[in-house]
Amino acid sequence: MISNYKQYDPDTLKHLQEIEISVLQDFINVCEKYHLSYSMFYGSLIGTVRHQGFIPWDDDIDVAMPREDYDKFLEVYEAEIGENYQVLTPLINNNYACSVTHLQRKGTKFVPSTATKLKCDMMIDLDIFPLDYLPSDEKKQRRLFRRMWILYKLLYLCGSPFPYIPLTGIKGKAAKGICFIVHYILKFLCITPRFLYKKALKICTKYNHDEHSDLLATFEASSFEKCYLRIDEFFPLKKVKFETIQANIINRYDDVLTRHYGEYMSMPPVEKRVNHAPEVLDFGDL
Repeated sequence: MISNYKQYDPDTLKHLQEIEISVLQDFINVCEKYHLSYSMFYGSLIGTVRHQGFIPWDDDIDVAMPREDYDKFLEVYEAEIGENYQVLTPLINNNYACSVTHLQRKGTKFVPSTATKLKCDMMIDLDIFPLDYLPSDEKKQRRLFRRMWILYKLLYLCGSPFPYIPLTGIKGKAAKGICFIVHYILKFLCITPRFLYKKALKICTKYNHDEHSDLLATFEASSFEKCYLRIDEFFPLKKVKFETIQANIINRYDDVLTRHYGEYMSMPPVEKRVNHAPEVLDFGDL
């Protein structure tokens, strides 16, 4: 099983986090210029609330944006910061088998242990998660989430037969074997990351203009209960301290974080800590 945690040398982690803060600041500058809504999200939201910055061992930054703002950012970022950054999605690079949008800092390298098989340049980045509306009907909500969960798992297996599997014993071996088989079935059928990503994109954006609820979702979590938030939980956004800069967080962050993580203000034990365990890390000239 591939480990999903790396103990960094303190100076290395500090340098990495400083670069990521600069990436976040450049992202924020574009968002503020074009009045785009975003919030710190997932572990970065926990870090902002609990530590006023990074979770001490964390090695990335996550933000979420409503789909309309996300699309606008993709339209304008190159003209604003394209000299130093590039965006990575399967639509841009068919070898990138992941659903998460990366805003990558050119001249650097950051290759997680779970992504060593991907034939694309991976750099120190900001992870961007677009938020889409869920349908009003609860049965449709759960069906939509199941379809997205399956598509995202298949998308990842396009790129690697060895995903991170948090299981041990017989269950772990069985899951690992199934993933290995599915990977080569996808290869045999010539199913690409771009094909699955486009299919997922069509499905997850279906209710942004049709009848929808007041619920938004990123579809990245492992269960329906952990993937959604209400409009009034997201807005109005609040500006707070994140390390040396100011960044947005969602309005009712305590409700969302408690629903997603339980007692999020308590530090987890070492064995439950997670980061991105890079196999390759290069700061370039930064």
